[in-house]
Amino acid sequence: MNERQKLVNERWKKTREMGQFKYILFYGILGYGSVFIIFSSLMDIFFGEGITGPVLIEKLIIGIVGGFIFGSLTWWLNERRLTKYKENQ
Repeated sequence: MNERQKLVNERWKKTREMGQFKYILFYGILGYGSVFIIFSSLMDIFFGEGITGPVLIEKLIIGIVGGFIFGSLTWWLNERRLTKYKENQ
């Protein structure tokens, strides 16, 4: 295992101390979800027909669900990588 992989796994050990729920909330829903909502809203403002109430609600739902999926997936992948790292030590 190279130095970069060791560094990533050591950083993950510290990050996972916040717990799965907080990780998904912070990195998934607030991180990924808010970026999606802002970017897609700007695209609608500049290149689409603008923002309406139903469109904004749709974006919020997609951002929350997508953020939850993203956060869950990255948590799972990082846990899997850490398990492999521990097995190879």
